[in-house]
Amino acid sequence: MELGNLTESVARPVPPIWMSRHVRCHIMCTVGACAPETGGILLGPIGSNDITDFYFDSHALCSGATYTPDHVTLRHKMKEEWLPSGLDMKGFVHSHPGSFDRLSDGDLVYIRRLLDRNPDMRFFAAPIVIPRSFRLRAIVVLADEPHVQRPTQLRLF
Repeated sequence: MELGNLTESVARPVPPIWMSRHVRCHIMCTVGACAPETGGILLGPIGSNDITDFYFDSHALCSGATYTPDHVTLRHKMKEEWLPSGLDMKGFVHSHPGSFDRLSDGDLVYIRRLLDRNPDMRFFAAPIVIPRSFRLRAIVVLADEPHVQRPTQLRLF
């Protein structure tokens, strides 16, 4: 079934997002408690798809309609802090206004760019937080189909 650029795949398995409970709590206490269009980077051990860490991007450029990551700070932290400690990027989480719980076309363009620059990623975790109803919608974008977002399961550990 296809709804705009949101696809439910029956034939192709969609990987779940594996996330630690403390990361989900941190996301909901920051992104979920702020005005829409805030976010941060999802991190986990190199060679694993587990999301074990989250960095709230408090210096991002945010408006009521857009979240633009502070790529300078994030790049610096990745090089100087996260990679040396064995963490790499698994995706980004950000919030949307109202009940809009899917990625925008602009989100997909940004994710495609990140997947192009990170050829080791099989998929990009891109959950959306809806602060209005204090919920998180798990979405992934597969590297070989970067134009399609796929709802998936959020599995907590």
